[in-house]
Amino acid sequence: MEIWTHVLEEMALRHGPYPNGFTRDILHSEPFPNLVGELGTKAVSVLASRGLRSGEVFIKFGKAEHMRSLVERGALRVQSASYYATPSHNGAIKDDELSLPLSLALSRDDIIKVVLNPQDVPDGPIEQRLDVTYNTGTDYWLYSVSSAVEPRLFVDFQADSCVIIKDRDRFQRLLALQGAAKFPNTSHRHGEAVYIDPLRPSTVKIDVPMSKHFRYEYQCEYRFVWRPVKPMANLSYVDLELGSLEGIAELVVL
Repeated sequence: MEIWTHVLEEMALRHGPYPNGFTRDILHSEPFPNLVGELGTKAVSVLASRGLRSGEVFIKFGKAEHMRSLVERGALRVQSASYYATPSHNGAIKDDELSLPLSLALSRDDIIKVVLNPQDVPDGPIEQRLDVTYNTGTDYWLYSVSSAVEPRLFVDFQADSCVIIKDRDRFQRLLALQGAAKFPNTSHRHGEAVYIDPLRPSTVKIDVPMSKHFRYEYQCEYRFVWRPVKPMANLSYVDLELGSLEGIAELVVL
């Protein structure tokens, strides 16, 4: 009940008095995962038996046939950022990876710096909300893994298998090496996703390809990004083969 009270207060802050914000779209677009079903139960048992710790491994979730190919041949598919906006994706995957809308709270001093008539800004403590949307300016390629040992991710990603990558550094080097040949005229970087509260961002310096809405924070995503030097749109996926990962990774099939 304490958590539910926090939810009600936060919804009122973001959408206005109850029942504002509680629409049918919430349940249809963001369905609650069945964490106590057969898949969730198996996932808890399998991960618990391995004694893994979040932050020490990479985990890729998916279907058994694709995860087996990842271990045996290092075969993986790098999707374009625009791909993730596809309406058919579930709530754990679907997102606009090309833009990030935020609301900034400007103080009187902040307002004076950006307006043409600072003399007309009233005295005293004031705060102005400014809605802005950060854009990447180009489509790009994105490959993601998780550093979280969370059984619910099997359910969220509708996965019956995963690959546990134990040598993170080796995997990063292999991916960067093969990516250099497949993604010419791009800049490449990788790192942990930065999760941002759109109504209370801690900074105005937003790197969209490395940033996510904080509703995805539980996924602990680690991202590999290839950004074209010249702006491009509607990119297609690219398939890579890193070579066998059997020495650095383990296939888990539920």
